[in-house]
Amino acid sequence: MKVTLSTQLWRSFEVGGRTDFLISPETTLSYSEMQEGIRCWMALFEEAGLAQGDRFVLRTDRQEAAISGFLAGLIDGVVPVLLEGSCPDQRLASIISAVDPKLVVSDADLPALEPAIMGQVLKTVERRRGPSALFRRKSGNDFGLGTKAASRAPRLPVDDTLAYLLFTSGTTAAPSGVEITRANLTANLETLTRLGQFSGTSRIFNDMILAHADGMIQGPVLAAWNRAAVVRSGGFEVQKIEIWLSQIRQIRATHVLAVPTIWAMIDRYAAHDDYFDGPECAMLITVAAKMPADLLGRIEQRFGRPLVNHYGLTETVASALYSGNHTEMGTPGTIGKPVDCEARIEGGADEGELQLRGDNIFNGYWRNPDRTRQSFTDDGWFKTGDIARMREDGSFDYLGRLKTVIMSGGVLILPDEIDEALLRHPAVVESATVGVPDDMFGEIGMTGVVLSDPVDEPALVAHLRDHVEPRKIPKRIHVLSEIPRGLSGKVNTQALRAVLTDAPDSSQPTAHATNIQTDVLAIAAKVFRVPAEQLSLRSTPDDVEGWDSFTQLNLILSIEDHFDQQISVARVSALRRLGDFVTALQDCE
Repeated sequence: MKVTLSTQLWRSFEVGGRTDFLISPETTLSYSEMQEGIRCWMALFEEAGLAQGDRFVLRTDRQEAAISGFLAGLIDGVVPVLLEGSCPDQRLASIISAVDPKLVVSDADLPALEPAIMGQVLKTVERRRGPSALFRRKSGNDFGLGTKAASRAPRLPVDDTLAYLLFTSGTTAAPSGVEITRANLTANLETLTRLGQFSGTSRIFNDMILAHADGMIQGPVLAAWNRAAVVRSGGFEVQKIEIWLSQIRQIRATHVLAVPTIWAMIDRYAAHDDYFDGPECAMLITVAAKMPADLLGRIEQRFGRPLVNHYGLTETVASALYSGNHTEMGTPGTIGKPVDCEARIEGGADEGELQLRGDNIFNGYWRNPDRTRQSFTDDGWFKTGDIARMREDGSFDYLGRLKTVIMSGGVLILPDEIDEALLRHPAVVESATVGVPDDMFGEIGMTGVVLSDPVDEPALVAHLRDHVEPRKIPKRIHVLSEIPRGLSGKVNTQALRAVLTDAPDSSQPTAHATNIQTDVLAIAAKVFRVPAEQLSLRSTPDDVEGWDSFTQLNLILSIEDHFDQQISVARVSALRRLGDFVTALQDCE
């Protein structure tokens, strides 16, 4: 008899004991300690009256809370809906309304909800908040959840039931929840385990966002499935790349997962070639976006380790096609071959929409039968919306997308979401967002707007921050006299992309290095989307909103392009203040 997902996960925590499960700079938790946290969640489920199949929403950036809560849901038959702590209030409210949860746990206060939602939802919602307390272990190992660990056994549901809901990027008014069953998840975990040769001795380094499938499923869940350890550093920062890579070597990671943008940063700014030299390191893995073949080749040649590409969508749990050195995988440089599932091109053509079918393919969209029906063919194939070409050996080349989705540095952006948010600004009459190719990020978002009244770009960015996650904000917003459209009235995306690419960036300094300090501050204001007067040479990430690892990289690249200089690898790690960029440029000269 096949062991169910919930049973196998629970056995791992029952037997794991003092073996490391979660390793991070803040803490190391053993399997028994994480099991105690899972039991606390189970007690909370019982206290709130959650039955099998009931939903609970967890909004947090605290990784211990996210991991233990998600695993508790899988094991006890409660359906987790995990969101980032930065999830905008309006989106959170939409999701709460959509899933009708019995429990909401949030790092911060819940938003003011519409009266109709309050009447339908909040009567049954247990409100728990307090970012300083959530999951912080206190006396008695209660993990800050305000309840003691449950003494009862978990309910261990069967595999044909709903495992979790993951809400993809979508419009704030109509979020779409992807239904993943335990059978879907089990099928994908079995494939990942076999191809990746995961075992109880594996140490999986995965720093991706836990609220996304690649972060949670190919990290903590995959580790628990194999009784392995998951390692998280707290987030990648380009200025700390040497520390980040040294951590990978010190903890003797066996598998390192990252998005192509991270691998591109490693290729460019890593000072040494021995970070993955240990005998334990078996595989490097790239996920979430197409990996350029030349970059893949450089990484493999430089570090002497195979780099495996995983192609998948939220709807395929994590991955469906694989390329690499395994006999089941496709040709390196492609998005791979299907493993434990089927793939075809629509209509049997040489190229066209990629379609998938298999046990790892999702069940449908939450309470959205129309979208579910539209997403599958009559004979049961899932329409990915990606355009591909199949090679003679069965590998697929990725050619683009039918949909207008933008993949920027591993972050999925829906243009409609950006445009709907901008149209809420009283001065915005029209808005159209497109993806523009970029060597480092794969794509960047650019938006054209038509205004009824003068509004500068920083004000539009500030407005967007109230509606979408910071990472989704377009890199540039241009004011246009009109949005290019075809005869049918639809936006001509090709023409718009050309207009936005050619449009001058008015916020960039035009004089070349006439005043290094002034130019650096002007470029930084553009990159961080803040007024220049808010910045000084003393400014650091601690006092500038929007200064994170990806904007740091964007700042480096923008400064290098403007001054036609390349900042040395040694200097990158020392870029802590804006004044450090000035010093680095002066040294270049």
